[in-house]
Amino acid sequence: MKRPRIDSGELRDLGEGPDLLRPPAPEWCNTLTNWRASVDRVLDPPDLADCAPLGTEIGPDDPRFVFHGSMRPVRTPAVAAAMLVVQRQLYANAKRTSGRIGVIIQGPSSTGKTTLMQYVGRDLEARLNNRYGRNDDRIPVVALSVPDKGRGGSRNWAGAFARFLGLEGSLGSDPTESICYVMRSCHTQLVLIDGIQRLQHGADVAQTFSFLEHISDETGVTFVYCGRNSRAIVDPQLRDRETRPEKNEDPWGDHPVLMTSRLGYDQIGKDRFRRIVNEFDKDLRLYRHEPGALTALSPVLHLRSKGYLRALSQLICQAAQDAMLSGEECITEELLEGLMVGRVINI
Repeated sequence: MKRPRIDSGELRDLGEGPDLLRPPAPEWCNTLTNWRASVDRVLDPPDLADCAPLGTEIGPDDPRFVFHGSMRPVRTPAVAAAMLVVQRQLYANAKRTSGRIGVIIQGPSSTGKTTLMQYVGRDLEARLNNRYGRNDDRIPVVALSVPDKGRGGSRNWAGAFARFLGLEGSLGSDPTESICYVMRSCHTQLVLIDGIQRLQHGADVAQTFSFLEHISDETGVTFVYCGRNSRAIVDPQLRDRETRPEKNEDPWGDHPVLMTSRLGYDQIGKDRFRRIVNEFDKDLRLYRHEPGALTALSPVLHLRSKGYLRALSQLICQAAQDAMLSGEECITEELLEGLMVGRVINI
């Protein structure tokens, strides 16, 4: 098999060449503009009829090559379950003046927590846009990461909200009331907080949730918290220092927890993994790909990825790009064996 290679010119393109090769800036959803661009961004697979014909030399800016570099998040059973849980919580919180609870997404690294959270937020906003039409005065979702610590060890949560909403620098040292006014006026329903594991127990956690609870009380939003071991940080019952738990009482509070994990090797795990691979299979745009061929390789992909979704996505994306560069135009076990994902390379 002809092995793909990238020459020096193409390497330069990766850093300074066509915009198509650069990571799409809207994926960094730290501002309203970028978040909306990510909601509007349609990652439909290209139609082979519109692509360069079979046998044409492939470059890194080819639409198929770019698409297979990341592909699109597949709707896994976990996504469907998460959307249902968050939707139920939104319904339950919608008319409450107090007593709202959020949703926690927790799991090991590389199990798709952030992707899951963003998928839920984008789906909510996209459905509202489809139902009521696009309206720039509506901000149904705010997406933030835990801000870095500033001077004195505190985190500027007001600044993070203001930066997302485009209010930064115009409202003085504490824009909290203006933030709440804008979120109420723009009908914000959901706030996504990623990177909860960065918070440290003690004053850091206490100050953070004092501020976020104020935002919730003033705006009626539902929070989704995401990060490793996030339940032990977010759960209000664990932060309760006034109530003495009964002997043998469950220590956890009332927040629903979505627990991500790698997909194991029992039959349930294998079946779920196969269904996920099948969704990737449907999105492949390779000239010699037969429907179901990638799905048939799910046992190989399971062993190589160890059940981690990040590794699975990398394997499939790199395999598809290698298949294009080599002219093979299909993913085979031999091609997967040649990929460097998870391998030790002696140099």
